Amino acid sequence: MLSRLTRPAALATVSLCALAVLSACGEDTPDEETAVGFDAVEVSGPVGEVPEVDWSAMLEPGESQAEVVEEGTGAVIEEGDQVLTDLAISNDVGQDIAYETYSGQALLLKVGAEVEPTQVVDLMTQMINEEIEPGTTTVGTRIAITADAAEEFGDLALNLATLGIGNEDGFVLVADLQAVPLDGPEGKSRPAPSWAPEIVEKKGEPTALDSSGLPEPDPKATELGKAVLTEGTGPAVEKGQQIVANYLGQVYGADAPFDNSYARPDPALFEIGTGAVVKGWDQGLVGAKVGSRVLLEIPPALGYGKKGQGEDIPGNSTLYFVVDILAAA
Repeated sequence: MLSRLTRPAALATVSLCALAVLSACGEDTPDEETAVGFDAVEVSGPVGEVPEVDWSAMLEPGESQAEVVEEGTGAVIEEGDQVLTDLAISNDVGQDIAYETYSGQALLLKVGAEVEPTQVVDLMTQMINEEIEPGTTTVGTRIAITADAAEEFGDLALNLATLGIGNEDGFVLVADLQAVPLDGPEGKSRPAPSWAPEIVEKKGEPTALDSSGLPEPDPKATELGKAVLTEGTGPAVEKGQQIVANYLGQVYGADAPFDNSYARPDPALFEIGTGAVVKGWDQGLVGAKVGSRVLLEIPPALGYGKKGQGEDIPGNSTLYFVVDILAAA
C-alpha cells in the first residue's frame, strides 16, 4: 500500500522465466591458470562489511565447495528461523565484487525452507540455506561457497547475468548471517502519551489504531510525535541499516488501517534513514533499539503531504504508525 515504504526491487529479483532467453556470458580462458575451490580464491574482511575477495587463479570446473570463513558468536540458528542475510558475489573473470546486498538490499532467508526459486537471487539463497546447520550455526557466521555456474545450475546459469555471473564462470558466494528477527517487541513497557491513539489488539497483535476522542491534529504541523511503548534491549538502529519490522498504519479518524504487516505471514524489510521510506519513519526509527515498539504521529510534512497516497490516504493526512523493530543490520 505504501509505495514509498518499499524500496525498488534489485536487479537480482528479476524472474527466472523472464531471463531464460539470455545468451552465454562466460568466456573461454584455456590459457589461464586454474585451481580447485578455495585454492583459487581467498575471502577476508570483517563480518558485516563487503568482503575482500582475492583470486589467485581461475576456478577449476567441478563440484561446489563450502567453508565457514568465520564462526559467529551470536544466538544459535534453529530450523524455521528467518535470518537477515547479506550476500556478495565475485566471479573469476572480472575478479571484483559483481553483486552485493550490504549497501541496503539485505535478504530474509528462512532456514530449512524448500522454496521453488522464482527470482535469480533465490538460487544463491538456496545454496547458503543448504550450508546452515540448524542447532549449530550461529548468528554472525560468514559462509563462503565456490561454484562453477554451469556445473551448479545447468541451463539456469543463463539467468545469472543480473548477478554479474556468466553462464560459464566460476564464482564465489559469500554470506554473512547478520541477525534472527525477534518474534515481537522485547523490553520494558512504558505508558502511552496523551496524544497517542489506542492500539486495538487481537490475540496479542495490533489490528487497528483508534484515534476517536483525540483532538484533530494540525495539518500544518512539522514536528514528529514519537513514543517508545516498549524499550528494546538490542542495538540502536543506525542510518543506512536494513530493519526487519512489523507495523500498522492508520490515518487519523479512519475506521481501518491502510496497511498492516501483522496480518501477513512474514515481517517487512526496509532500509532506514536514507529516504527509502517516509520522512517520519527515518526520523522516528533511527536510534531506536531492536526489540522496541514505537508509536509515531506523522504530520503531512513528514508523510505524504498535500497530495496524499491513493484512496486510503487523503491529502494533508496525519498518519499514525505502531512499529515493532525486530532486527537490524
